[in-house]
Amino acid sequence: MKIYTSISDVKSSEIEEDIKELLLLLEKVNSCGQQYYSCDKTLAVTYLHKLNIFNFKKGLKLELPVRIVAMPISMEMSSVFGDEANLDKILKSISGLSLVLNSDTPFTNRGRTLSNFMLYNKFNTFEDYMSSLRSSYRRRLHQAIEKGKDLRIARLEPKAFTLNHYKLYEDVYKRSDNKLELLPIEFFRKFCSEMYEFKNAENEILAFVQLLERNNQLLFIFCGFKEEDVKTYDIYYNMLLFIVNQGISRGVYSINFGQTSEESKSKIGCIEIPKYLYLHHNNPAIRWILKILTPYFSYKGYSKNHRVFKVKQ
Repeated sequence: MKIYTSISDVKSSEIEEDIKELLLLLEKVNSCGQQYYSCDKTLAVTYLHKLNIFNFKKGLKLELPVRIVAMPISMEMSSVFGDEANLDKILKSISGLSLVLNSDTPFTNRGRTLSNFMLYNKFNTFEDYMSSLRSSYRRRLHQAIEKGKDLRIARLEPKAFTLNHYKLYEDVYKRSDNKLELLPIEFFRKFCSEMYEFKNAENEILAFVQLLERNNQLLFIFCGFKEEDVKTYDIYYNMLLFIVNQGISRGVYSINFGQTSEESKSKIGCIEIPKYLYLHHNNPAIRWILKILTPYFSYKGYSKNHRVFKVKQ
């Protein structure tokens, strides 16, 4: 077992260069006790965070320092590279409380964390996508498009990302029920991604989206918008539809819309993909208590099933 404090010291063929670059950037702009555990060709990314372990239970709060096995950014991406069978060895080497987040592996005694929402691209054009929707869902999206007909969308270069854009990101963060990191403005100016801004006819900045295309998938990373513009411009649905259009026009296999905003993403045709969490402690007594309490830590999933498409996708 080897433990590194910087990804630059890790010599592993299991992790791709663009992920290394992202982790290096996060060490600079979001330093949070990152450690990288290497064991038998398996690499696990971890960081420290004071977390309310009852995050999914309203009215309950218990903040504890936890070493989290996850990417130190709210982005649906694996943090374990190589053979996940070695993860148990890694967890046993971590002192205190550790938490695996956003795993695809349904561990024994696991709980659920926020689901991921994925739209699989089976469309040649955006018009094909719209015509594939059942009438009630298509009508709702046409209403959004009508409200946003005067929106102007343009590519936003990183150096042009201003405090006005950043405040929109902060607004979304403040409204979130599931807060983790608040990234600084430098992240948006330095991360190699694509950003697009939304302006109204008066040239006011209303919103932005941050996207990343990799491995035949378009990822929705972060966004910013004001709550009052939801009613006026139906801004959030217009942002989601812009991303759908981008994914279809690029011909990617899937569009990864990430976590949260379950209802809106489900109503544009996304499929809910469960993600798992696992709490671990090396003390057997504490581990037994965690096993009993795990249901109280867990996300319950989105309860509604929307039949969005005329033909099951």
